[in-house]
Amino acid sequence: MKQNYERFLRQVDGEKLFRRTVELGALEQAETTPCQLRAAEYVYRQLVEAGIPEVERIDFPADGVTAYQDKVMPLAWDASVGRLSFIDDEADRWVPVSQRGISGGDDRAAADFQRHPFHLVKGSTSTPPGGVVAPVMTEAQLLAGADPRGAMVMLEPLTRVGGGVIRPLLDLGALGFITDFVIGRYESPDTLQWANAATESGNWHVTAEDRPFIGFAVTPRMGDTIRRRAASGLEMRVECDGRRYAGVEPAVTARIPGESAKEIWLFAHLYEPLLNDDSAGVSTAIEVAKMLLAGPKPRYSVRLVFAMEMYGYAAYAARRGSRLKDEVVGGCNIDSIGAVKDESIVLYPTGNAKPYAGNALLERAYDEFKDVLKLELGSPTYMDDLFLGDPTVGVPSVWLLGRGRGFWHNSVQCDVDFIDRDTMCRSAAFAAAFVRELAETEPPAPVEIKATAKHSPWRDYADRMILARKEAGFPYSQAKVPPCARIPLPDGMLYGAFAHVMCALDGKRSLAQAIAVAEAETGTEKSEAEVKKYIDAMNHLADYGYIEAVERPEITEDDIAAALRKIGITDRDLVLVHASVSKCGYIRGGAETLIRAIVRSTDTALFTTFTRPYIYLGGPNRGWRYRPFDPADADSVWTGNVGKTVLRKFPDAVRSRHITHSWAGFGPRARACVEAHAPCDPPAGETSPLAKALEMGGKILYFGAGLESTTFIHFLEDAARMPFLSTAICRVKTPDGELETVAVPRHLPGDREFYSNAMECKFFRRAFARGLKLESTPLGMGKVMALDLRQLFSIGMAVIAEDPDVLLCDRPECRFCAKYRR
Repeated sequence: MKQNYERFLRQVDGEKLFRRTVELGALEQAETTPCQLRAAEYVYRQLVEAGIPEVERIDFPADGVTAYQDKVMPLAWDASVGRLSFIDDEADRWVPVSQRGISGGDDRAAADFQRHPFHLVKGSTSTPPGGVVAPVMTEAQLLAGADPRGAMVMLEPLTRVGGGVIRPLLDLGALGFITDFVIGRYESPDTLQWANAATESGNWHVTAEDRPFIGFAVTPRMGDTIRRRAASGLEMRVECDGRRYAGVEPAVTARIPGESAKEIWLFAHLYEPLLNDDSAGVSTAIEVAKMLLAGPKPRYSVRLVFAMEMYGYAAYAARRGSRLKDEVVGGCNIDSIGAVKDESIVLYPTGNAKPYAGNALLERAYDEFKDVLKLELGSPTYMDDLFLGDPTVGVPSVWLLGRGRGFWHNSVQCDVDFIDRDTMCRSAAFAAAFVRELAETEPPAPVEIKATAKHSPWRDYADRMILARKEAGFPYSQAKVPPCARIPLPDGMLYGAFAHVMCALDGKRSLAQAIAVAEAETGTEKSEAEVKKYIDAMNHLADYGYIEAVERPEITEDDIAAALRKIGITDRDLVLVHASVSKCGYIRGGAETLIRAIVRSTDTALFTTFTRPYIYLGGPNRGWRYRPFDPADADSVWTGNVGKTVLRKFPDAVRSRHITHSWAGFGPRARACVEAHAPCDPPAGETSPLAKALEMGGKILYFGAGLESTTFIHFLEDAARMPFLSTAICRVKTPDGELETVAVPRHLPGDREFYSNAMECKFFRRAFARGLKLESTPLGMGKVMALDLRQLFSIGMAVIAEDPDVLLCDRPECRFCAKYRR
C-alpha cells in the first residue's frame, strides 16, 4: 500500500481537489432543494469531466412520507428570505467582529439567511410577506409559565435544538425558536452552529409529520444580547419565505469496471454544508476514482456513490434490492476524510456481520502508515452510513474519518482557510492506495466471534428469546409505529452495541447470545439495565413487524388474572394501580391486556394519570416536560404507558379533574372516588381518590412496580400536615384555549427516602416490623403485590407519629431532606 500511496501522492491534482471542494461547498451551504439539485448536477459533471464511466443520476422522492429501510425521506425545502430584526429605536447594533462573512454590516438584523445560510434553520416555514412582529421570550420565561403563543423563544446557550425542545414549543403555541448553541462556543463567540436534525419527529430532516416552525441560529454574542433584552420585554420582526413541498432527492453514481462485476463501493455523502463534512469527501472520492482509472484494471469493479447521508444511501440500497448482497463485496466511506491540518484519520472497521477484507486491511494500513500519517484505530461500528454493513443490506463498510480541531457543525468549517490543501492531498493518496488494495483482495473466510455466555436474571430471560430480522435495514424512523407509541431505540440505534445485536439476530441464536456477540465485537459489557432496554426494544420492534419473534416468553391476560387471585385480589376489591408493564417481561397485547385483566378481576380499578403543569414547585421549573394541564392531552401523562393507554383506548374511563394528580378508572365506585377531587385541591388530601379508596377499604395493586411508587404515602404526609408540603404554582389551559395560573396547596416537592429503595427505607422497615402485610407473587420476571389501605394507614400514621422524620432521607448531600430533618 505504501508504494501505491507514494505514487498516488505524486498524481493528486491538489489545485483541482481544493477548488472542487470549495465550489461544491458553496453550492451546498444553503441546504435548499434547488441548491442540492445544482450540487448533484455539479458532481455529475465533475465525474464526466474526470472520465469516470457509467455516470448516472437517480432521483428519489423527497416527499416526507416515502420510507426506504425505515428511513423516511425528507420533504423538499426552499427559502430565500430568513431574517430576524430588532425594530425599536434603541435596538442593539450587530457587532461586526467576524471575518468569516457572518456579520457583514452594522444593521438591525440579528440573523439573516442572505448573510449566512446557517442563520435560518432548514425546514423553517413562511410568514406573511413583510414578516410579523413577534414577542421574544427566553427559555427561562417560557418554563416559568409565560404564554409563548405566537412568540419566538430564545433558548439557553447549552440547549440543543431537537424533538425534545421543538415538540413542547409547538405544543405550547410558539411561533419558533432562536438558538445560539455552538460547539466551540468559547473559542468562537461570533460563529454559528449548523442546526441540523432540528425536527420534532426525531428524523434528521423535516418530514410530513413535522408541524410548521421558524427557527433562527445566532452567534453566542448575539444570543446574549437577545436574552438580556428579552428579560425586560422585546419584540422583533420575523421574516421567512420558507416552503416545504414534495420534490426529488438525487443520488449520483459511477462505476470503474473491474475484472469482476462484483463491486467495491467508495462513498461520501452529499448535501451537508461544511467543507470537511462533506464536500471534501466527495471531491476526494472523485480524485481517487480518477487515479484508480489511470492504473491497471482492478479485480473488483469500483462504484462511486454520492447521496444524502443515511437516507439517500438507504434509498439507493433499496433500489438495488436483495441482489445487493451478492453484487457488492463491501465499501469504504470517506465522509469527512482528513482535510484539516494536523488532524488524525480514524480507521473504523465494520462489524462481523459479513466476511470482508476491509477490517484486516485497516489494521495493515495502520501498521504501514502510522509513521507517515496520523492514524488511529477505532472500534467496529455501524454508525451513520456504515449502517450499510447491516447483513440485511449487505455492504460491509469501513470508514476513514478525519478528526481534529474540536469544531463540529460550526460555521468555521465553511471557511476556505479551514481546510488544508496538503492534508487533502495526503488523504486522497491514502484513500486511493487503500481502495486499490481493497479492490484486489478476496473476502476472508467467515470468522466466528467467540462470545462468553454470562448469566443474570435478564440475560437468562433473553436466552429464551429467539428473534429473526424481517426487513432490510436497521429500524430508525419507526415509520410503521404510531407517533405516540414510538420509543427511543437503545444507543440511538446506530451508535453502540445495539446495532451489533440486531446484526447478530439470525433466527437461531438466542437474544442473550446475540448480546454476547455484540459485547465481544465492541469490547463492552452491558449492565443488567442495558440488557433490559435491549429486550424491551426487541419486543417493541417485533410488535410492529420489524423483526420476527420465533420464540419468546409471553404473559397473557389469563396469567395476569391468575396472579391477581394469588395475592387475594377479588371482584369485590377497589384497587389503586401502580404498574410498570415491562418489569414482568413481555405481555401479549401490552398495556391494553394489563388493563383488561385488572378490570375483569376487580370491582373498581383506578390508574395514575399524573401530569407536570408546574412552573414552581420547591423552585422554578427547569424541565422541558412541562405542559399546562389539558385534560385532552394524553401525551402529558408522565406516570407510564398504562395511564396514557387508559385515556387513549378506553373512552368509558372516568377521570378526576385534578391538574397534577388525577386518577382515571373503571367500575361502579370509580366516579365516587374521583368526583370530589377539585382541580386545585391538595393532590393527596381528604378529597382525593386516595382518601375515598381508604374510606371504601381499597387496596394498592403493584404490577411490576415497586413500593417506591406508593403515592398513598403522600396521603399520610397530608394527614400528618408535614412541614415539607408546600404550594405548587401551575398553569392550566382553559376551555377557550387561554392559560391561567393557579396554586395547588400542600403539594409534594423534594426528595423522600422511599423514592429510591423502598424495601430498605426506614418507613417500610418499621411498618413491616409493626405487622404491615405485603401480599406478593412472582409473575414472569417481576412481582405482583398488594397492600391493604386501612392497614397501611393505621400503621403508617403510627410510624410517622413516632418519628416525624421517617420519610426523609439521611444522605448528607440532599439539601431538601436536611432542611426539614429535626
